[in-house]
Amino acid sequence: GDDSKVLAENRVAGVQTLSGTGGLRVFGELLSKKGGHTHIYVPDPTWGNHKAIFTNAGLEVRTYRYYDSENSALQFENTIKDIKEVPEGSCVLLHACAHNPTGM
Repeated sequence: GDDSKVLAENRVAGVQTLSGTGGLRVFGELLSKKGGHTHIYVPDPTWGNHKAIFTNAGLEVRTYRYYDSENSALQFENTIKDIKEVPEGSCVLLHACAHNPTGM
C-alpha cells in the first residue's frame, strides 16, 4: 500500500515474462548483469533445467537442502538452517508450488 516501506525506498521491481523457463532466464540475466550478483541458491533437487539457465546467465549455482527422498518429505529444518547460513545479499530461488521433480 501507500505506506509500504519497501515501495517508499524503491526496493521493489516487477518483470512480466512469457514462461517459467524464460522468466528464470530473464531473472538470472537481471541478477548477474544489473544486480551485480555472482551466485544463486536453488533447492536440491530442483527442475532439471534450472542449473543450466542460471549458469548460462552468468551465475554460480549453489544448493540448499530441500527434499528427503527416503521419506518423500520436505527437510524443513535443514532447509531453514541452510537458508539462514547463506551469505548476506545472496539470491535464493524458492518454489511456491509444484516443485519438480518431487511434486511437493
